[in-house]
Amino acid sequence: MERAENDAVLRYLWVEQLPSWRTSKSIWIVDGYSLATHPDLCERVERINDAAGTPATFRYLYGKPALIAANGVVVAFAKGTHTFCVRLPAGACDTDLLAPPREADSRFPALAQKQRELDALTAGEWTRLDPYSVNMPRDEGLARLADHVARAVATAISHSSE
Repeated sequence: MERAENDAVLRYLWVEQLPSWRTSKSIWIVDGYSLATHPDLCERVERINDAAGTPATFRYLYGKPALIAANGVVVAFAKGTHTFCVRLPAGACDTDLLAPPREADSRFPALAQKQRELDALTAGEWTRLDPYSVNMPRDEGLARLADHVARAVATAISHSSE
């Protein structure tokens, strides 16, 4: 996981860990971090990876579901109720899968900061996609999201610094 390619995304995903979480048995604590993603979206990320032929490893990073290529590069992650990002530039993504523009900055400084961090991340090699692909039939949306994940994995492996 400690790879230069992951620095920006790991900075975005990082969250402080409370000591009590390290030993918690709560279903809302995953690997010692508070689950920061709706369970339906966690399940959706797993289904997208499965539909792609499981080209990546599903795991949680700081309480958020992520897909990791075999070379350790993070290629997709989810957060909240509808944020799903793949490591592909927007120009390489289907326009009808792009997530709608985000809402205005939160009035809460910490949340507004995270919004700006996501904006910075998605200004480059990451793109927010609609994880539920509501503008098309469910099966088609899943297949097209899976294709994006497969391409992100292939790109991560072919452009790896190792």
